[in-house]
This record gives sequence, structure tokens and C-alpha cells, in this order.
Amino acid sequence: MRRSVSITLAAALLAAPLLAVGPADAVAEPTRITLTRWTDNADFRSGTLEGVKLTGGKLVLDRKADLPTRAYVDPFGDGTSRSYEMGTWTSPVVELGYADDEAISSWNAGTPTGTWVETLFRGRHSDGSWTKWYVLGRWTSGRDYAAGDIHRTSLDGQNDTDARILTDTFSTRSGREPVAFQTRVNLLRPVGASGSPRLDAVTTMTSELIPDYAGTSAFTLGRQVELAVPAYAQNIHSGEYPEYGGGGEVWCSPTSTAMVMRYFGSHHSPSAADLAGIVAPNGDPQVDHAAMNVWDYTYEGAGNWPFNAAYAATYGLDTFVTRLRSLAEVERFIEAGIPVVTSQSWDLEEMPEAGYDTNGHLLVIVGFTDEGDPIINDPASSSNDNVRSIYTRENFEKVWQESTGGVAYVYHPHGTALPANLPGVTPNW
Repeated sequence: MRRSVSITLAAALLAAPLLAVGPADAVAEPTRITLTRWTDNADFRSGTLEGVKLTGGKLVLDRKADLPTRAYVDPFGDGTSRSYEMGTWTSPVVELGYADDEAISSWNAGTPTGTWVETLFRGRHSDGSWTKWYVLGRWTSGRDYAAGDIHRTSLDGQNDTDARILTDTFSTRSGREPVAFQTRVNLLRPVGASGSPRLDAVTTMTSELIPDYAGTSAFTLGRQVELAVPAYAQNIHSGEYPEYGGGGEVWCSPTSTAMVMRYFGSHHSPSAADLAGIVAPNGDPQVDHAAMNVWDYTYEGAGNWPFNAAYAATYGLDTFVTRLRSLAEVERFIEAGIPVVTSQSWDLEEMPEAGYDTNGHLLVIVGFTDEGDPIINDPASSSNDNVRSIYTRENFEKVWQESTGGVAYVYHPHGTALPANLPGVTPNW
């Protein structure tokens, strides 16, 4: 379970035709959601490189540069201040063409022991003034704290008159919406260390505010399609590893992530060596491993969206967090062989077929019935045999869009092509 976040973005009119709509005067343009990605030499060269260099399309610290140093005290460590060499990549200014209400950045990176990356975001207002730089995550793939790894964390206390930072989400104040933005990534290593963190990709999703959900999208597949995603139940882990939330309801996000990783093959999941020593009496130690390695020590949870994506990327997947406008958009991914993890919350009366309510939950859409209802691997189950569920299209789409504006994790192997974006709308993948 992910703590409910105050998402101000309401769902948009869907890009596909609607089965049910409100009054004619409620019809609006599809939500403008933009996914901006930097993933190769050309992309990274479009930004500003300070103390970093490109190696095979990846950014690493430049050993020949005179790197600035920075002190950092891990708030969840032993209180020792450590010095780090730092290099920085800053994106070009991205002009949106609309007022941005929220932004989420995600990244793919490699971090040898003791190294880490920090991702930041700032927006430019229509009058030309800039917000400050907001930290959207301090991340490392490691947990060897004795050897110098920091504790993975979001950053509280950044709210000001321009925006709030809701764990992993930039949320603008009313009237202060930026119309352009920049993303920045700092790469850090301990002074005297020879290894370097590596930035493979960075992504920023921006989206405007649309006030009302307009109706259920039309089913475009026209037939049943179901991907063979393994079923993992989060509740069989209840009581495991109290220092990481104790399993059960707080592990929906890593459980969903682990399902999709394993779907793409054992080489995209933790190895036997990775899982050695993990105690999971009811099986599926890969779920415990995921929870440990996405844990956000400030948020005190395993539901940090970009942290889950970054973890999956350490196993060779291309990953990002975005918003999708409809189940019709999800159908395009299913047809391409890519399951989609979605984030939503609901009251029982909104989705009675689920049999429970939640203030924040992650699950996996693995397909659609021949009537267009989503086939779900819902980790909120007492056994793996009960994970597969079918939810009503109208109910599911409404709660997903209204609660988080369609937040989704997209994970896929580099050799698996994403579907084409829908024509006539801003590209959101």
C-alpha cells in the first residue's frame, strides 16, 4: 500500500472515444501529459555537463575534471559528515506549451558501493522567473551501509510559495504553474573513491490540471488478451522484515514490480546469490528483496514511484513513471506484450468487486477480457492462487484516473519496443 498522496490532477477526457460522457459542455481536450526522456549521447549532449562525461551513451564522473566536493550527512546513518566529489548534468529548458500542474522524475542508474545520484526539478513561470531547485530523490541501489552506502530517501521540508513536494511529486501552487522546466541529476562518489555512479536515463513526466473525469474509454482490442505475468501475493509476507514495514499491505508496489520483472525473464530478476539469506517462509523472496531495495527512509514506505522504477532498471529493464489517460492507452501496451503497473485508491462502494477499500494501492494490469474489463494481478491477496482478478472497466478506470490521474510504471526490456503514441495528443510515453 502506498500512502494516499494529495494528487490535484483530475482525470482527462480520454484519447479514445467514450462509452459514457457527461453533458456536452463538459467535453474537453485530452489531458496534456508530456514525457520527456534523455537516454543517449545526443539527448545528454543537449544539456549541460559539469564534471561528467559520456561513455557509451551513459553519464559518469569525469576523472580528468576538477570536481567540486560536497558534504552530506546521511539522516539515517550514524551522523557522520562525509565528503563527496560531485558532477552534474542539467537538461536544456523544456518548453511545455501549457501550464504544468505536477511533475514526476524517474531515472535508470548504476551506483557502485558508496556512490549515489540525486535528481532535481525546477520550473519557469510565464513571467520568466524560476522556482528553486527541488530534490525529487536521493537514490542508491546498495544497502551496504557499513561500506558507505547512503540510505535511499526522498526529502521533506521543501515546500514554499511556488510548490509542494509530495514525496516523489512536484505539485505546483495555484497560480504558480510553470510553463517550462529543467531536470538536473547530480552524480556523487566519496572523495578518494575510484568508482563512479552511472546515469543511463532520466525521465520527467509533466501534466496539466483537468477538472473532471469524462467517462469510460471504448474498448479497442476487441478480443481477450492476457499476458503470462506471474502472480505474487503481498499478504503472504505479512510480518516479514519489520524494518521494511513488515510485509503485507505496505508491499504492494514492490510486489507488483517483482511480478513484472519476473515476467520478462529470470535475467531481469534477482539471482539466487542476490536472494541468499532472505527469509521468506511462504516463498517468493524476490518480493522481500524488492521491498528492501526500494525502501524510502523518509517516507517510511516501499511505494516511492521512481524508486521502484530505478530498482527494476538495475536488472536491465528500461523503466519510467508516467501518467496514462485511459485503459485504451493501457491496451496498446498489453498488445505490445508489456504489462502496466498502476497506482490508485478507492472506497468500497466505488469498486465493490475488489472486496476492499484502500487509500493507495499498486497492482498490475496483465490483460483484458473480450468485453474490455481489465484483468488484474492484484497483490492484495492471501495467496498467489487468488492474485488474478477481473475488475469492471468503468469502475477501475474511474478510480484510477480520479485518484492519481493515471499514474503508471512502465517497465520493458530494451529490445521490446513501446507502442506508438496516440496521434493528436502530447506524447506520454
